[in-house]
Amino acid sequence: MNKELFDKAEDLINKCTAHTRESGLTFDWVMALTDESGYPSASMITAARADGAIWIAFCSDIGANKPNRIRKDPRACIYLFESKSFSGISLTGRIEIITDLEVKRNMWYDELKDHFNGPEDEGLCVLMFRPERYNIFIDYQNICGEFV
Repeated sequence: MNKELFDKAEDLINKCTAHTRESGLTFDWVMALTDESGYPSASMITAARADGAIWIAFCSDIGANKPNRIRKDPRACIYLFESKSFSGISLTGRIEIITDLEVKRNMWYDELKDHFNGPEDEGLCVLMFRPERYNIFIDYQNICGEFV
């Protein structure tokens, strides 16, 4: 494994969340899940917080498509990419739906006010993604692997 490239990927993951987004970074997140018919379905999403490649948390409405699909199949692919640098971090793993109030408070960020009445809102949930495999392409270098 190229440790330097992996560390750079983890650093980008940490810097591209709602809580830590650094100005000048233009990376976007995509979450791919299995839809009701068994087909892959991808959509943009914002990461609330992350701990490198250990976990990445997203916020959603408990009754929305993403949590409904996760209940049926928790396997997911998360893709963080920037088209101008042609860089991408693809992580596959599993997602857990969390409704614990303390977790929701820790993940809350101001932009959620447009959709929820605060972290106490019963409709808010946290989608906690834990990667199992990675495929990283940064600076025209590629590494793939699994987390043990």
